[in-house]
Amino acid sequence: MNRMQPIHHPLRTTLFAILLLAATGSPATAEVTVTMPGPWGDYDETLDDPAEVDATEAFQRFRQQSMQGTSATYRSIEQILRYGAPFAGQLPDLARELARRGDDIETGFAQETPAREGEPGALPKAWEDPEFSAYKAAFREATAELQRKVDAADDLEDEGFQLRATEVLNGVRHQCLACHDNYRRR
Repeated sequence: MNRMQPIHHPLRTTLFAILLLAATGSPATAEVTVTMPGPWGDYDETLDDPAEVDATEAFQRFRQQSMQGTSATYRSIEQILRYGAPFAGQLPDLARELARRGDDIETGFAQETPAREGEPGALPKAWEDPEFSAYKAAFREATAELQRKVDAADDLEDEGFQLRATEVLNGVRHQCLACHDNYRRR
């Protein structure tokens, strides 16, 4: 069996830091190419230069990526409940993940990092408007309600349950859209 040589700790740490920064969104002004070792061979990856990405930009990118993950979790649940994707058995894990993201909504807004003028993202008023807290709380409650509905279900594949759960999922979506309409530039 052909085994790869172990990656040295400093290389692993550097690669992790570069990947973390690269996975966070829009390109910075400078890029670097890093050879990424893998079990099927090495490949070159072009990433934002970590020296060019400041902490505020990384925080903002983290929030954007996290929100995309929240959307992906929501959309996965939607495919099961609304469109009949045959993965009802995954609803408990997905609902738990969405509720966890609801509980964690404060994290993405802990630091004032609005999008740059003209770019999509959070508007400055998200940090200026005291009512923004109510939007975050309503999102947390909507995701928790969906988790409670899924956890209480006797049969995740039952059409009646899926219809009632879809109504609760619509409530989660309403919270997303209401917040985006007021606090996000598209």
